[in-house]
Amino acid sequence: MREINYARRYENCLICPRACGVNRTAGDKGFCGMGDTPIVNLVMLHRGEEPPISGTRGSGAVFFEGCSLKCVFCQNFDVSRGPTGKGETVTDEDLSKIYLKLQNDGAHNINLVTAGHFIPTIASSVRIARDNGLNIPVVFNSGGYESVESLKTLDGLIDIYMPDMKFFSKSLSGKLCMAPDYFEVCSKALDEMFRQTGPFVLDGNGIMTRGMIVRHLMLPGQLFDTKKVLDYLCERFGNDIYISLMNQYTPFEYMYPDMKLPEFLQRKLPQSHYDSAADYLIDKGQINAFIQEDASGDDMLPDFKT
Repeated sequence: MREINYARRYENCLICPRACGVNRTAGDKGFCGMGDTPIVNLVMLHRGEEPPISGTRGSGAVFFEGCSLKCVFCQNFDVSRGPTGKGETVTDEDLSKIYLKLQNDGAHNINLVTAGHFIPTIASSVRIARDNGLNIPVVFNSGGYESVESLKTLDGLIDIYMPDMKFFSKSLSGKLCMAPDYFEVCSKALDEMFRQTGPFVLDGNGIMTRGMIVRHLMLPGQLFDTKKVLDYLCERFGNDIYISLMNQYTPFEYMYPDMKLPEFLQRKLPQSHYDSAADYLIDKGQINAFIQEDASGDDMLPDFKT
């Protein structure tokens, strides 16, 4: 396990694939919009994750502000464009105490949500927490657009990776998150995540203790792209991972009336398209999959501090 001078990693920031090179320790902000000190918007026992993550007691979710991807349709838009001015600035020591409190509150795991732009501090915080008695799994919950080199600093610290694989098409990812290289970057990141965890492991109660869950949020009008993503995941990882096919896309007009989305995103996902993708996934022999029966939309969105 490598030692990290995490403060120096922010001086010429190459933490995410944007590789902005800005000095975040001097107050400069790159694409993620954040300085060198993490801001936590919300800490909660989250019962809305996949069953092996939420279990019966909830997942100990820690939501970070800012994001290196900034999808135009982000369902956590309130905090991904941070800072909001309402979150709590935290050090690695502070984070370790948050993890230990969540463990004491009964969380099945520690769930780090959109923490990729703070990876050096995350690594340090998990080490400190482990040294002070943290013994539940740590989940890295990510948009999938991560640097392999940065992920390597988490080797041995993260038990479960829960990345998205959002897009296959370069034109689609370029249009929706200014990252035409998304699929190339994400596929390499998933390889590194799987290298670290290996095939998933469940305990006697069906709670995941190690492994990877890859999420794909279906978008309206993009069934072909969804099938290409599913093709890749099934062929690359098969039933060694879980695939979570998600149908809760909610157009921003429901939440942010002043914002405008591309026309094809201004409607909800047709149920028939979701059913088609679910059947496609099952027909490919993927038995370790999460299929949603009902769209939850914004009912499952956390109550962020905004």
